Amino acid sequence: MTLRWLSVGAVGLATAASTALLAWLVSPVAPGISAVVFGFTALPFGAMLGWILFAAPRTAEATYPSGESIESHWTSTASSGMATDLVCILGLTLAVISIARAEPPATLVLIGLLLAAFASFTARYAFARHRALSE
Repeated sequence: MTLRWLSVGAVGLATAASTALLAWLVSPVAPGISAVVFGFTALPFGAMLGWILFAAPRTAEATYPSGESIESHWTSTASSGMATDLVCILGLTLAVISIARAEPPATLVLIGLLLAAFASFTARYAFARHRALSE
């Protein structure tokens, strides 16, 4: 159990450090302050991500609504998680763009968002499938 909580802390610190580094690299004005603010802001979210990955209880859902197959359940789970991921990714992307004062083409931003959606859905579907089949 101690190893799980150490992993949670490591993921939290890694997330905060990478966010702080990114803020420091792209901030044209006061990169140190931006790095500290974004690092401290990202720390609780990184800890939550670590908790989800390493410490969250793993329970299988016993029943599904009638007429729903296990594959459709995995698809709906992956789709709902993908929506949350896209909101987070879009928010962070817009924050980086505004801090860096960059003006990327809208096509580039939308293609990146589409690729992130594909990656998120695929990863969440594979994770749900792996979790269900490994129990």
